[in-house]
Amino acid sequence: MNTRQNTPVRTTGRLSLILVFLLGFNSCLPSIRATSAFDRNASFQVYRTFSILEPEAAGTSANPTAFEPLLDRRVRDAVASELVKKGLTPDAESPDLLIAYDVAVAQDTNLVRTTTDAPGLGYSYWYGYRYNYITTGFPGYRSTDAYPVGTLIIDLIDSRSNELVWRGWAEGEIDAAQTEVKKIRRSIASILAQYPPGGTAR
Repeated sequence: MNTRQNTPVRTTGRLSLILVFLLGFNSCLPSIRATSAFDRNASFQVYRTFSILEPEAAGTSANPTAFEPLLDRRVRDAVASELVKKGLTPDAESPDLLIAYDVAVAQDTNLVRTTTDAPGLGYSYWYGYRYNYITTGFPGYRSTDAYPVGTLIIDLIDSRSNELVWRGWAEGEIDAAQTEVKKIRRSIASILAQYPPGGTAR
């Protein structure tokens, strides 16, 4: 009888040890350092819907053939999921915000651009792809190739003005060949935790 009485105690003890282990493991995960900047003239409270931009082929990355569809899909899905958690609604027809995301890759100095970069336009590198939107006046703007390799960048663009209004990034977190989906999600969650600026309620 004593054995039967002690068994639930031992089982509970094992579950407690497992829980402590899991909590300890999560606490050992390295923190992801995310940073953001924004246009102080933008009215973020009016942004309620979004659509993710489709990149245009540019052929100006270090390796245009290295585009990873799986990584692209993981980033796209995670960005959309986090924005929905923020209270934003997907809208492909008339979104308030356009969303662009990129990973900084090493640039090949032997490559020569076939197009001329217009001043004030953001050319973002994602294995041979780019987006075009206005960055003039955005505080501390840098082109994607100016970030450390592996930096994940998320840009929010006002769909009406085509101007960049918010940018968040996590430096050196992404390896296109090896990055696990969990790390991608953690990186994106850390970046978008800073949106909207000042925690403006929706």
